[in-house]
Formats: sequence, C-alpha cells, structure tokens
Amino acid sequence: MKDERLQRAAPKGFVDGRQLDIGIRRVMVLASALIALSIILIGSYIYRVTEQEALNKLKARDLPTLAKSISARVDGRIERAVETSLTLSHDPFVLEWLSGEEKDKRLADMISKKTSYLHQKLGYSATFIVGAASRKYWSYDGSLLSVIKKEDPADAWFFDTLAAGREVSINFDTNEELHGVFAFINVLAGSDLKRPLGIVGVGMKLDGLSEEFDSYKEGSGINLWLTGSDGKIYLSDNASDNGRNISDVLPDSAKSQLSENTRDQKGEMVVLEYDTPDAGRVDLIRQHLKSTELQLYVEVERRETTGFLQSIRWNTALAALVIILATIGFFFYISRRMVNPYKRAVEMNRRLEDEIALRTKELSERNEEMLDSINYARLLQQSVLPKPEAIENLLSAPFVLWRPRDVVGGDFFWVKKRHGRTFVAVGDCTGHGVPGAFMTMLALSALNRIAETDACSSPADMLEALNRLIKETLHREGQEEITDDGMSIGLCAIEQDGAVTFAGASCWLYRLDAEGLQSWKGDRRGIGYRRTPGDYRFTNIALPEGKARMYLLTDGLMDQNGGDRDHSFGRKRFEELLLSIGDLKETEQRDKMIQSLESYMGEERQRDDITVLSFLVGEEHGYRGESDEESGEAL
Repeated sequence: MKDERLQRAAPKGFVDGRQLDIGIRRVMVLASALIALSIILIGSYIYRVTEQEALNKLKARDLPTLAKSISARVDGRIERAVETSLTLSHDPFVLEWLSGEEKDKRLADMISKKTSYLHQKLGYSATFIVGAASRKYWSYDGSLLSVIKKEDPADAWFFDTLAAGREVSINFDTNEELHGVFAFINVLAGSDLKRPLGIVGVGMKLDGLSEEFDSYKEGSGINLWLTGSDGKIYLSDNASDNGRNISDVLPDSAKSQLSENTRDQKGEMVVLEYDTPDAGRVDLIRQHLKSTELQLYVEVERRETTGFLQSIRWNTALAALVIILATIGFFFYISRRMVNPYKRAVEMNRRLEDEIALRTKELSERNEEMLDSINYARLLQQSVLPKPEAIENLLSAPFVLWRPRDVVGGDFFWVKKRHGRTFVAVGDCTGHGVPGAFMTMLALSALNRIAETDACSSPADMLEALNRLIKETLHREGQEEITDDGMSIGLCAIEQDGAVTFAGASCWLYRLDAEGLQSWKGDRRGIGYRRTPGDYRFTNIALPEGKARMYLLTDGLMDQNGGDRDHSFGRKRFEELLLSIGDLKETEQRDKMIQSLESYMGEERQRDDITVLSFLVGEEHGYRGESDEESGEAL
C-alpha cells in the first residue's frame, strides 16, 4: 500500500520538479535582464557624471589656468618694459640733459650708449626720448628723428600723455614707418608730473611676439587673440588676424553672449561656450591683462580638451558588455546547480512555515489567556481600591488621578474612617505591573487590619505597625531573603475639628491655602525594606490649621520624563502647576493636571505608576459628620 502511494506520488513530483526548473529558468532570465539593464544604467550614469565633472573641471580650472598663464606671460613682457622705461626716466643724466633742452653733447653721448644697449641687447624695437620744451624726438642712437608738432595727428600721443598727468601710460599703434604693431611705454620724466621735463620710453613690436604667442598654445584646437578695449586685434597666433576686429573672427552666438556678459569689466574672467560649423562645441575665455587695458581671448575646441572622454565611453561600454555576458553565464550555471537544493529548501521552508504557524497559534492562545488573567487582575485591584462614592462621602471636594503604567500597577490610595477620624493614604509599592499589584493588595489588606486595632491612634503609629506587619509577611525569620520589597507611603489623619496630622515614608504631601504652598516628605525610610528596622519610629507632623487643599502623591508624576530635553517633570514644575490650578474646582484641577502631564510627555512612554489624591480641609471641609457605619468601608 505504501509502495502504491509512492508510485502515485512520483509522477506528480516529477511534474512539479520540471515546473520548478522552468520557473527557476524564467527567474534567472528575468534577473539577468534586470542586472543587464542595471549595469547599462549604472555605466551610463558613471559616464555622464565623469563627463560632467570633466567639463566642470575644464571650465572652472583648466581653461582659467590656461588664460591666466598666457596673460601672465604677456603681462610679464609689458611690466619689464615699464620697469625699463621707469629706470630710464629716473636716470640723473637723462634728467640733466632734458633740463638743458638737450644741448649738452657729452650727456647726449652717454645717454645714447644706454639707449643703444636697451635697443640692441634687450631687444626693444624703439627707445625714445622727447623733450617737453624742445619737442625733439630722439632715437636710441642719439639721432633726431623728428620734432613733435601739435597740428600733426600722428603726434597726438605726446600731448595726450602730457595732459593725462600719469607717470606711466601705454598706447598701441600701427606704425607704418616702423612696419608693424607696437606697444609704446610712455613715462613722464621729472619729479613734477604736472610739468615734466619730457617723455621717455621703449616700444615693443608686437609682431615679434607672434611666434612666442603661438608657442603658448598647447594643442591644434586653440586660438589666441590680444585686443584693445575697442576690439582691435593687436596680436594673434594667426598673423592674418592682426589689425582686424575681434567681432570679425567670432561667430554671432559668441558676440551676443559677450555683449550680454559684462563681468570682466570688474576684472573677472568670462567663460562661455558656443557651437561652430567646423569645430563643433567651442569654449571661449576673455581675460583682462593686469598691466594694460588689453584683453586676451582664448578659444579652445571642446574636442581638444575632452577627447579622452571618447576613450572612456568605449571602455565603459566594453566593460558593461563583459559584465553582462559573465553575469548571464554565471546565473544560468547556478540555475542548473541549484534546482535540487532549491526544491529541498522549498520543502523545508513549507515544513518550517507549518511549524511556525502551529507555534504562533499556541503563543496566541497563551497570550490571550495571559491577557485575560491580567485584565481580571485589574478588576480585582480596582475592586479593592476605594470607590468614588466612598471617597466623596469621607472627603470634601476630592479628586483622584490614578494612572498605572501597565494594565495593573504598584500605586494605591486608601480612605477609611475609624473612631471619629478620617484616614487618607497614598502609596507606591515595589515594582510595576502584576508584581506591584500584588503588593498593593497586601498593603491595603494590612492597612485595613491595622485600622481595626488600637494601632491607629496616630499616623506615625499606623506606619510603624504597617512596617512590622509587611516585614513579618515578606521576610520571615529563619528563611533566606530573596527580595527586598516594600513601599513608600503618605498618611494623613483628619480630626473632627479639621486638624490634620501627617506621617510619611518617602512620600510627598502638599498643602495649598491663601498664604501659599507648603510641602512635607516625611521620613526618609520606606516601609518593609531590610534597611528599615522593625522598631523604626516614624514622625507625626501637625499641619497648620485653616482651610486648605491637600495633595498626596507618589513620585511617578515628578519623575515622568518629557519636554524638549527629555528631562523629568520635576518638583518645581509640579509646584508651579499646583499654584496655577489651586483656585479651580476639583474636576477642573484633575483635567488640567492630566492635560499638563500629557503635553509634557509628548511621545514618551509613561515610565512609572502615577497617583495624586487631593481634598479640602478646614472649618467647613475637614470632617464630613457621618458616623463610622454611615461612611461605609473603603475596602
């Protein structure tokens, strides 16, 4: 019979295994496609990021560095020419010769040697001295080239330099006599710039810089232009562009962007891009020279600076293809190897799920039984606590705030009237939840037992009797003490005439009247603990007479954390709360206290059981007048 069942099961298992193989292959194909797509997307993203970073680096660092390097070289040439001209203008022989209206032949020969050295050894195209008074234009070899005339437009530079009153000025000109474009460094000679002795300086032929300018280029796709403020090209790596305007060599898209962008007028570099029919995307930099009003234009073809991206693109595509093929092959190899283990894993997983479902059901049933027990314990605890009507019969204008941390808790309150006195107590037992609830029932039973004896003559006597009774119950002599359980408690006795006596064991009592707020905590020792001797004597405290509201409370409310800094509610904040709500009715006080507590807690969990019991005492409220029989048992 068993063999027949196995035979019937075999075909079914075979079909399931084949379907499982097909299912796994489909999963592998889908996974391979997803991985391939992911690799393609990741590769594309990496390339895009690399390209963008390369372009950002090009515009932010590489191109500005290139422009600054070239401009620094040109500035260096011009600054050296300025220094040379300044040296010549401060030469004492030159000043003496100019002051004598260039008549001293000896000084003329000496100066001619210096200017010839500048011309021949330092490579300046022109070295000149012009007297302010004589207006004679002297060449580097001491020969007189011409006499400056005001009516000659070619000599306007002389009068413009004198009128400007600047020690150094630079002007650029195409000199037909010297056959080229020159940069002339004009320096006023003499200490009084308003009345100079003359103008001295040197001239550099910019055409001679063309070869050096072309050497600044670091590739074939770079064009350089040095222009004046009017756009006239004084120097270019392409000699045919010299003398033209920059607007003649740039496309319309570049000219429109340059006209809109004026940042370089403040000395800032301008970097822009545009497309050209031949070179494609092109980057252009415009940079002011520091030494003059000249502007340097550097045009760089994008394919020159980002050519390496093409190699990165192909390498990325190749790497992605290799990874995709390797991944697909690996996946299909694994699919063949994992079919049988996977089937075993599926079966084991099914059995495990069945076992988990069974255990989950058992745990759910046990949890439900436990919750039913705890809820029943809550009903038992609530049944032994004083009923609201009993509290209202024994106390004047009372309210109770009792909030266990869990379903049941370790805090309790107790009200009882015996022998003409009304006793009120609030306590906090060791522990929370069910253990704390057991302790509260023990404490309430002990208080009722003490109240039936002669030990209730005063609150202190009752605490002493409670301490002995708890210690005898929990810590029997001759047995090893496993736990150290006890409680803190505050107990008030209200006489028929309204007088109140308080005794406490680490539990707070507050009294609020027209004069203000007072507080007492009683003795430091708790009830029932090993450190509290069985014959420990507690202290009675006679409270001031008169109408007042009393507040007995455990430490749960003050210790509750919350607020912006997650600190405890604290004694100071609680006292401020009492002062703010003391004039309200008892129900309003309770509501305000709950509202303040919950607002302070926010999202924080309640950390301890909280109990506050409040009532009025005084001439009208201290004693209700019912007999012991009428007041009824609180428990």
